[in-house]
Amino acid sequence: MPACRVPGGGMVIGAGAVVRSGAILYADVQIGVNVLVGHHTLLRAGVQVGAETQLGHHLTVERASRIGRDVRCSPGSHVTSCTLLADRVFLGAGVRTINDKTLTWRDPHRKPTLVAPRFDAGAKVGSGSVVLTGITVGEQALVGAGSLVTRDIPAGALAYGHPARVHGVAR
Repeated sequence: MPACRVPGGGMVIGAGAVVRSGAILYADVQIGVNVLVGHHTLLRAGVQVGAETQLGHHLTVERASRIGRDVRCSPGSHVTSCTLLADRVFLGAGVRTINDKTLTWRDPHRKPTLVAPRFDAGAKVGSGSVVLTGITVGEQALVGAGSLVTRDIPAGALAYGHPARVHGVAR
């Protein structure tokens, strides 16, 4: 994944978009047509949200993340910086994503290696799951609730567990 950057600039809110009370939108956020942003949701600098997407309440989307069309992010989830959620992705409630493999954030002697996870078109991740750094959840894959995703999940796979393992084909 190429390095992400946060450009400076203005905010764009598409026609028909609804931003509920208590939501916080930083600089350079771009929200598409008919997007719903839930109560007390935080969209950090440079976040892009595609048309017809629903972002639940108490959701955090960190800087420079890209969210496609027709995405559903359920309440209480955390999307780490530079994450890509392709079109029609579903994240259940309380999903956590991680982008720091070395946990060196603000260590003056080491520069952190940040690699965000990626969710391909139509991927679904069940509530309470944790997706680690650099992971790809493939197109139309399904990750069961409460899973710890430590390796890539292939397109069309059904995976679950702690750690998540492929157990068949998503239906």
